[in-house]
Amino acid sequence: MLRVACIQPEVLSNRAKCYLEIERLIKDLMRDFDYCDIICLPERWVPFTNDFSENLQEERGKDYKFIKMLAKEYTINIISGGIWEKRKNSTKPRITSYFFNHYGDEMGRQDKIHLYSYEQNNFEPAKELRIFKLKDYFFSILICFDMAFFETPRLAVDNGADILFSPTQIREEGMENWDIYLKARALENRIPVVGCNTLANFFKRKFIGQSKIISFIEGYVSPSKLKLVEAPIESSGFAYDEINLKFPQKIRKLRFKEIIREQLIVKKE
Repeated sequence: MLRVACIQPEVLSNRAKCYLEIERLIKDLMRDFDYCDIICLPERWVPFTNDFSENLQEERGKDYKFIKMLAKEYTINIISGGIWEKRKNSTKPRITSYFFNHYGDEMGRQDKIHLYSYEQNNFEPAKELRIFKLKDYFFSILICFDMAFFETPRLAVDNGADILFSPTQIREEGMENWDIYLKARALENRIPVVGCNTLANFFKRKFIGQSKIISFIEGYVSPSKLKLVEAPIESSGFAYDEINLKFPQKIRKLRFKEIIREQLIVKKE
């Protein structure tokens, strides 16, 4: 059993207020539930400014240190959401998500692979997909647009991932598509998906939260049946669920036996 949560803080006017809001939600989560194995933050949880350079952090800078501190203080595994970093070995900044264990140790990071829209001119894409271990299970971090391409989640699953975490920044107009993407990735791979979305207003764009934890109702094999737990819409909050990862392993094994992996001959008439 893996107990997971999306922490969905409203992006407030300055970093200090955002830090306090995240910590408040973690305290609320701990008050309502005895234990949580891992929490995931959204892709964006700090303010934007018009000056692009002011939105960047030094590698393992202030935001990194804040999340690291939370993991240690609250003894909980944390996926940091998206952090915009400048790195000495990169020609452009990276959008990255760190994984900290419950001791506050950095266990690794995943850079965003598929850059969206304006990001393509401002950031460097990742060339590696990483698999992380938690307890007896494995997971991948697919940042936002990485979930829009079926190849990336399938690559994670083929390499042992038991659950997918996706820090996202989906504005209101894209919520319907996002919902379809997440459910499709869950169904086609028979794998739980945790999508943690931003709650904010940036440059006349509205991000409404509604983070989602998608898993499977036990006993439903063919067809399988999804279970959906959501965070509030247009309000700070969190989503929490307990997921038995053994059941998705079972139905994933059955489904993958049905995949035709041999090369098919395509004939154009």
